[in-house]
Amino acid sequence: MTPAQGSTDGCSLVAAGEKGKNRIINRDPGVWPLPVRMQIREVVEAAVLTFVLAVLGIATRGLEPLALFWPANGALIGWFLRRSTRRNPLCWIAVALAFVAADLCYGRGIDLAAVLLLSNLAEIAAGLVALAPLRREDRDLAHPTAVLRVGIACIVAALAGGIVSALGFSLLGDPAILLNTGTWWMSEIAALAAVLPVALTLPSRPWPAGWLSRAIRVDLPELAGPLALLVLMAALGVATGGIGTTGYLLLPLIWSAMRCGIFVTTVMAALVGLWIFAALGLGLDRLPSQTLAEDPLRILLSTRLSVALISLAAVLVASIMATRRRIELRLAESENRLALAFEGTNDGVWDLEVPSRQLSAYDADLLAARTDVKPRRPLDDWLPRIHPADRERVLAALEDHIAGRTPTCVAEYRWPAPGGWIWLLARGRTVERDDSGRPLRIVGSYMDVSARKALEQKIEYMANHDALTGLANRHALDAALRGRIADYRRRSAGAVLLVIDLDGFKAVNDGHGHLAGDTVLRALAQRLAETLPDGMTPVRTGGDEFAVIGDGLGAGEVEALADRIEEALSAPIVVGAGTVSVGASIGWAFLPRDAEDEHGLAAVADARLYAAKQRLRQPEPPSRASA
Repeated sequence: MTPAQGSTDGCSLVAAGEKGKNRIINRDPGVWPLPVRMQIREVVEAAVLTFVLAVLGIATRGLEPLALFWPANGALIGWFLRRSTRRNPLCWIAVALAFVAADLCYGRGIDLAAVLLLSNLAEIAAGLVALAPLRREDRDLAHPTAVLRVGIACIVAALAGGIVSALGFSLLGDPAILLNTGTWWMSEIAALAAVLPVALTLPSRPWPAGWLSRAIRVDLPELAGPLALLVLMAALGVATGGIGTTGYLLLPLIWSAMRCGIFVTTVMAALVGLWIFAALGLGLDRLPSQTLAEDPLRILLSTRLSVALISLAAVLVASIMATRRRIELRLAESENRLALAFEGTNDGVWDLEVPSRQLSAYDADLLAARTDVKPRRPLDDWLPRIHPADRERVLAALEDHIAGRTPTCVAEYRWPAPGGWIWLLARGRTVERDDSGRPLRIVGSYMDVSARKALEQKIEYMANHDALTGLANRHALDAALRGRIADYRRRSAGAVLLVIDLDGFKAVNDGHGHLAGDTVLRALAQRLAETLPDGMTPVRTGGDEFAVIGDGLGAGEVEALADRIEEALSAPIVVGAGTVSVGASIGWAFLPRDAEDEHGLAAVADARLYAAKQRLRQPEPPSRASA
């Protein structure tokens, strides 16, 4: 379809409705697409960076044909690593042409330039291969293992370049392959160790907002001291001379590694290496004349190797310090989160040293204050503060965990607090053991569970008590019966069960209403509770039925108690403007004389209750009311 025919197609509709998008799609033909622009920029960067650094390196050449300090290879390895898109054929071609151009500018022949080119490319490629497993997050050398890997990469890359250069020089007529390999190797180890860490840790662009202000306010003052000491040590080296002058520069490097960041330390290490090479090249570092006259190459190579080791050692120390600072920061953040979590509560942590039985407890106030005070006291000083009813149980839970019978130590107990007691839940686990597996240290936490315990107690009360009278209910009676039977089977402890049925209560409900009936039931429940001796529990089993469960009594004692209950319950009760009174029929059963299980006891007691009702002249006496 021609453009004229397409005037009514979907493209026109898009152009009419989405003019903004149409402007993006129909680019100016003179503007490169974005990926191509980036590729061209990277090629230009590669060429310029290589040419400038190669020219600087050639300018420092001392012992021909090698430069005294060659920064190009280390910088290029870091440049290639920082962005994977740079490792493309065009960038490699740009690097190769820049190397050759730099050599030709200094009048070197094409054959020597080719040998040096292949050697440099081999060194760069070997470095990239050696550092390929290095994770992106480790390229800032913030972990000591990354620094060690960079050191290994320097050795491997320098060796690869040395082998290629030695073979190339042999083709040019220099048969000393081993000497040339070793010379290149040691020289390039020093250059790579000085430059590659700087290239890896160089801040990425675009730099974050405020980086210049931070550099002026924070970084430069931190760098001022080590830099001033570096100048002083360099001057001292010039004044004294000798092989040991390289050791003077260790102090500013260590200072920088301990105080400043990794990048600053890499820059300091590079400056140290550059100064040592410059001092040797300019004759500022006066080496012993006899040794220098006998074997100047050995002195030079050993110095370069020492520069490599010093540089990597300084960066390693800086990486270790950075790791330590990260750990301390994370620990401080964890402590801060823990303190914030405990603030406003009665919670805390505890720490028990098992052999010495010394216990430390940190409550919310201590955690929030970030204090270093350790309230360490013997365990026997803490235990007496626990509620006497809970003390033995808490100690048993702790001893069971120490003995290995439980995986954790868990205990609930009451602890003194202003105005009474609070409930605490303590949890702990062994965190340190000796060689034989015995616990050495137990660490745990404790938290205030008073609200939960209050809710549990309320729920338990509601489940076991009658809502109207407050007496125990049938559920509690069944549990009490099972408990009494269990006690009898363990230690032959007897018990008695009384069942009570009100006589004439229906007339109260019919004549005065259910509200009056509820009033009567509450009054009767109170009288029943007041009449019973210690060890007897009143129960409302439902409607107008009650029961009593208690310790074993004799037949005469039970009959006397039943008479007192009947008398107390039959007394008049004020209802509205008048009074009412009801009677009571009572039956009972003895454990174990009548039965040895709850069903048998209930059956015997009900049978006696029925017999008591039969003895009454009127099965359901009318209620008596008076105005």
